[in-house]
Amino acid sequence: MARFAWAGLIVVLIFDVWLRAHTFEPTLRADLGLRLWPSARGATEPLDCDEAAYAYMGRRLLRGDVLYRDVSENKPPLGYWIYTLAVAAGGTRELPIRLLPIPFALATIAAVWSIARRVAGGGAACVAACVCAVMTTDPFVFGNGSNLEHMMNAFGTIALAFYVASESATRRRVLLLALAGVFLGLAALVKQVVFPFGFVVAVAILTRPGASLKVRARDLACWSGAGLAVCLAAALILVAQGAGSWAFDDIFVYGRAIATDVPADPQAPSRWIRWLTGNADPQGRLPWPFGRTDYLVWWGAGAWPLWLASAASMFVLAVAPRGDGRRPRLLIVAWTLAAWAQVVLPGQYWQHYYMLPIPGTAIVVAVALGDGLRGWRASLKSRAVAGILGAAALCGALCAAIVATVAIQGDEYLRQPPEQLAIRDKGGGQWLALRDLGRTINRATRGWHDPRLFVWGWQSPLHTYGALDGVTREFFTNALLKTYADTDHALVKPRTERIMRDLERHPPEFIFCGYPPFRELSTFLDERYVPSTLTPLNPSKLGLWVEKTRYGAFENDLHSRMRE
Repeated sequence: MARFAWAGLIVVLIFDVWLRAHTFEPTLRADLGLRLWPSARGATEPLDCDEAAYAYMGRRLLRGDVLYRDVSENKPPLGYWIYTLAVAAGGTRELPIRLLPIPFALATIAAVWSIARRVAGGGAACVAACVCAVMTTDPFVFGNGSNLEHMMNAFGTIALAFYVASESATRRRVLLLALAGVFLGLAALVKQVVFPFGFVVAVAILTRPGASLKVRARDLACWSGAGLAVCLAAALILVAQGAGSWAFDDIFVYGRAIATDVPADPQAPSRWIRWLTGNADPQGRLPWPFGRTDYLVWWGAGAWPLWLASAASMFVLAVAPRGDGRRPRLLIVAWTLAAWAQVVLPGQYWQHYYMLPIPGTAIVVAVALGDGLRGWRASLKSRAVAGILGAAALCGALCAAIVATVAIQGDEYLRQPPEQLAIRDKGGGQWLALRDLGRTINRATRGWHDPRLFVWGWQSPLHTYGALDGVTREFFTNALLKTYADTDHALVKPRTERIMRDLERHPPEFIFCGYPPFRELSTFLDERYVPSTLTPLNPSKLGLWVEKTRYGAFENDLHSRMRE
């Protein structure tokens, strides 16, 4: 059985690499001539705003800029540092960015397999690994992309695997607890919202049966101390770079305000159901199955049978009879609920947040299925008709959910050309349009000396595809900055003032307005910039603006490149 479980893990890991590669299949086809995917046509899926922003940050850091001091973002540093390594290895092209999440996805699958195997055996481990591979590639939650949630899932699930192993360990318990703390610390260095996981583990340590108060205190100190040491090391690096105060402000002050100070959209669903429905469209229409809209389609559409099955599975594991195996099952249920808390806490409800409960979902479904099969066999031996029917119903429902989700992913993911994934599942064709616009600007500015771009909006792909650096640390207009740009908000006003100082000091060749500009920026545009013919002029001043002294050269270069 052990060999079967290991063989199953290897097969799933290979399958996951193949499955994820569908997103960038056109690049592999062009470079290597590989045709191993059913939908071999079109171009690679373009980078979205987060992927492009992180790639741009990596490029800036490689050129000597310092995180937070020169490039502002509101999350801890580890995810950005990992992106910088990917950019160092392959540049800001699509392929290295698409390859980046693969080792983290594989690590998550292996950790899920390890936990399920320890709790419910080799068969459950293989099922959990397969479910995790399918769900973590779901385009409806942006799983096929390169989001920070892949890193959080990898570090967090490895931390859980080490803690589950420590529960039954004797000699190595302290080491396993320390490793659990280290990896949870790494997860916290990707996004600060990971603290519900810490609460679950702390409670588990303090309620460990048979342990004295002294042992529990030692275990808690060992686990928490290891995690805090990792975070302290990252903090010391930032302080040594002269970015300590900038980092504190971005992560703990400004980052918190994004979650607390930004009002919900007037058309947003009630907060009591928004965690389930996600965000409504601008007209207030809810997504399927709650309504009809094509705006950022429902995050749950790609794996709804398994999401539904996970709720039933958590209930089954939570009410399981008392015994030696009940504690790890309750721990996994609590861990999964803590992941759902991380979806809710930021108050933003973006699709990629829903990747966080996937590892726990895979484990609870697989463990419940394994328990159901064992209960069915036991009922057969005892000839308990109610037990046979109940276990058969549970196993049948869980198997049907797995098969149905695989079928949905085959139709909604594998059968769709990579470019269409961005259009169908990630908010429409703006990512393709931004890729084309960025590449057009890049072609038109070949031979220019270090052209610069400022983006007032979320259109960070222009930085990446246009190979254009910015002139100010605020390169991405988050919801807080957008909402309060024309006010005296204590956290926003200093940032808009800095933007204007930097623009006045180093006027960029290009400014792109994805949002209507705030007053000072609007005046600056009127005085020094001209709308480009690349984007249509509109009353809100949205689109690409070119500095007046460079406008003629840009338009001439633009049209000459088009003729080529």
